[in-house]
Amino acid sequence: MMSKRDEQAKETKQKIIESARLLIREKGIENVSVDDITKNAGVAKGSYYVYFKKKEDIIGEIGCLEFTYINEELEKMSSLNIVEKLKYYFKRYLDGITSLGVEINRSWLKNNLDCDCKVNYDHDTLLKILTIARDNNELKDDTNLEALTYHIISILYGLTLIWLMSGKLEEENANKIELILKPYLK
Repeated sequence: MMSKRDEQAKETKQKIIESARLLIREKGIENVSVDDITKNAGVAKGSYYVYFKKKEDIIGEIGCLEFTYINEELEKMSSLNIVEKLKYYFKRYLDGITSLGVEINRSWLKNNLDCDCKVNYDHDTLLKILTIARDNNELKDDTNLEALTYHIISILYGLTLIWLMSGKLEEENANKIELILKPYLK
């Protein structure tokens, strides 16, 4: 059980994150200061620095929360087959990046080029989904799960990059997951 102080700290951090998400999405990270974020959140400026070293650090936190929710949802969907799970994952992933907005995604990309944490996170999530599918006899036993994982990640990241560059997101491409999986399905 969390103490009242821990609950307040969690609420404060959440206020800061939500404030930053709204402001950065609206104005872009270059046009938002830590003062703007904390003022909008209704917290002292020093509170920001309890959780983040610099303004750009909050971008990773904003993005991670969205994808944590997706993983939590997927874990509750054990009755779905691999195609349904991956369709859901693609849809929620693409919904997640679009809900964060172009500015947050561009800022995250710009500030995290030397960080492989997102790739590792996505890899681990997809590998887990595929491993469960193989264990449930949905995928052929000789399926190279690592290669398939990176193939799926490449498609997701490609769709994301196209969206960031053009502002267009063709979600129907996400529904073609069956074509990707077809050679591996039992």
